[in-house]
Amino acid sequence: MKPKAYKPLKDKKLRHAEYYGMVDIFDELYKRSKDGDNFNNLMNIVQSENNILLAYRNIKRNSGSVTPGVDDITIKDIENLEQTIFVEMVRKRFSNYSPRKVRRVEIPKPNGKTRPLGIPSIWDRIAQQCILQVIEPICEAKFNKHSYGFRPNRSTEHAIADMLFRINQQKLHYVVDVDLQGFFDEINHKKLMNQVWTLGIHDKQLLVIIRKMLSAPIVLKNGSIMHPVKGTPQGGILSPLLANISLNEFDWWISNQWETFETRKKYAAAVMGNGTKNRGLTYRMLRKNSKLKEIYIVRYADDFKLITSNRRDAEKIFIASQMWLKERLGLPISKEKSKITNLRKEESEFLGFTIKAVPKANKYVAYTHISEKSLKRIKDNLTKQIKVIQRTPNSNKTVVEIYKYNSMVLGIHNYYRYATHCNPDLQDMSYQIMIIMKSRFRQAGFTKQGEYKGHDKGILSYTKSSMMRYIMRNKPLVPIGYIQHKNPMNKKAVINKYTPEGRELIHKQQEAVEQWKVKYLREHPIINERATVEFNDNRIGKFIAQKGKCAITGKELILSELHCHHKKLWSQTKDDSYHNLVIIADEVHRLIHATEDETIERYLWYLNLNSETMKKMNKLRTLVGNKEITGIT
Repeated sequence: MKPKAYKPLKDKKLRHAEYYGMVDIFDELYKRSKDGDNFNNLMNIVQSENNILLAYRNIKRNSGSVTPGVDDITIKDIENLEQTIFVEMVRKRFSNYSPRKVRRVEIPKPNGKTRPLGIPSIWDRIAQQCILQVIEPICEAKFNKHSYGFRPNRSTEHAIADMLFRINQQKLHYVVDVDLQGFFDEINHKKLMNQVWTLGIHDKQLLVIIRKMLSAPIVLKNGSIMHPVKGTPQGGILSPLLANISLNEFDWWISNQWETFETRKKYAAAVMGNGTKNRGLTYRMLRKNSKLKEIYIVRYADDFKLITSNRRDAEKIFIASQMWLKERLGLPISKEKSKITNLRKEESEFLGFTIKAVPKANKYVAYTHISEKSLKRIKDNLTKQIKVIQRTPNSNKTVVEIYKYNSMVLGIHNYYRYATHCNPDLQDMSYQIMIIMKSRFRQAGFTKQGEYKGHDKGILSYTKSSMMRYIMRNKPLVPIGYIQHKNPMNKKAVINKYTPEGRELIHKQQEAVEQWKVKYLREHPIINERATVEFNDNRIGKFIAQKGKCAITGKELILSELHCHHKKLWSQTKDDSYHNLVIIADEVHRLIHATEDETIERYLWYLNLNSETMKKMNKLRTLVGNKEITGIT
C-alpha cells in the first residue's frame, strides 16, 4: 500500500508529455545518461513536432506567457497561427538561431533594492522550453540528490527536512554559510559550456544555440544595449537549469569529501526503505581510519548550507569551499554574509526559516521559526492587500480582491507550516492584522458571524476556527494565525518523473482514453487556415476530458467522424480556447447548424435524442444563433 503522503495525482507536465507521446523518449534519455552515454544528435528531438507542440502547451498558460518581450509579441499572437506554420517557424529559428534582444526590468526586493529580470521574446522562450524538455532528463540523471531548487518533484520542504535530519539524527551542529554575490549575473559562460559538455551533451548545434542564448543582447531601462559576457538572465526558462548545472560540480566536490567518498575496500550497503544505500559501515571505518571531514551539503539554487560536526572542520571547510568556488567557478564571495554558525548558540537562516539546535531531554533538537525578514514581508503584503480590498469601488471587484487575499494566506501557510514554531510566530501578527481589518472594514460589515457558502476545500478547513472573520455578510477572510505545523518529509529517492516506477508515486497515468486514440488525434491534426496551434492542442485535451465520448449523446466516438465544435462561432469570436470547444459526433454537429426542417427531422430520427440530450443540443444551437428545436419532451 502506497503512503498517503505520496498518493498518485495528476502532474500537469507529465500529462502534457503523455498527450504528445514524449514520455518514453524522456525516459530513454534519462536511462542513457544514467548509464554514462554521450548525446551527439539531440537536435532531432528538440526540433521534433511533438516536442515543439509540447513546449507550446507547457508555457501557454504560464503567467509570464502574456508578458511581451522587446518585440511586444505574446502567446496570444502565436496561438492564432496555423499549427503547421507554427512548427515550421520554430524549426526555422533553430536552423540559423539568432536570439532576439532581452528586455531588462527591475523587480523590487524586500530590502529596498531591486533584482534584474531578463524577459526574452516569446519565440526565444518557446525555443528554450524545447531545449529544456530534452536536456532536463539528461541533467537529472547526473545531479546530486541534495540539490532541491528548480528541479522536478523537489521543494523547500525536502531541503528543510534534509537540514533537520543532519541536526536531529546525525547531531551535526556547525553550519558553514558561503554567500555567492550576484550568482546568476556571475556565471562564467565558457566554464558553464564545459560543464554542459561534461554531462554528456555533445550535440554541437545545440551547444552553439545555448551559447547564443547566454549571449543574447539585453535592452536596459534607459534604452542602451548590453552584450553579456557572463551570467544567465533571471527570467529565462533555461536559466534555473543552467544555474544548477553550474553548481552541480560543487555539489559533487562536497559530496565526494565524505558522503560518496570511494574507499578501496567495498563494504556492504543495504538498500533502505527510501531507496538509498545505507553506507553506515563505510562511515564507521572512515571515522576510525581516516582524517576525512564529515561534511554534507543542502542546496536550494544558489542558497546552500554545509553541515559538519565541529568548529575545527568547519573552519577548514569554510576556507576550502570559498577557494574552490572562486578559483574553479570564478564566483565572487560576499565576505560580510559568509560565516560559520554553531547552531547550539546561534540560529541560521535558510529559505525564509531560522534554524537553531535547542537542548531537550538530554539532546539537541532543531527548532525552526519563520525568519524576521519573512514575517515583516508577510505583514507588509497582507496589509497592502487589505487596503486594496477597502478601496475597490464595487462588490464584484471586492470579491476578487478578497479571493486574492485568501490565496496569499493559504500560500503563506503552505510554505511556512514546516517551521516547528509557525503557529506562535504568526499569532502576534494575527492580532495586528485583525486590528487593521477591524479599522478598515467597519463599513463593510466586518464580523465574526458569517456563513461560507462556497465549496473551496482550502477555505472550508478554516471555517471551524474561532479566528475566522467575514465581510459583506458571507465573504470569508482566512485567518493568518490559524496555521498547523506539518513535519517536513525527506524526498523519497524512488520518486522520479523519468522512470515508470518513479512516476507511480507522483502521477496517475491517463487511462480514460486508450493511448492509440490520443496518438491518432496527435498524428491527424486539423490542417487549414482556421485550425490554429491552440485549437489542435485543446482538441486533444478536450477529447481526453470527455473520455472519448460525444458531449451530447454520451456515445463513444469514431475517431474519423468526430468533430471539435466551437460553442460560439469562430467566424465571430476567433476563440479557440478550451472552454469554447466541445467534442461531438459529426451528425450532432450537422444538427447544431441545421436550419431546414427536413434536415433537422432526418438527424433527429438518426440520433434519437431524449429530453435531457435535447436540452444540451438546444443550448449549443442557441450559442451559434439557431432556434431551439421544440416538440420533444
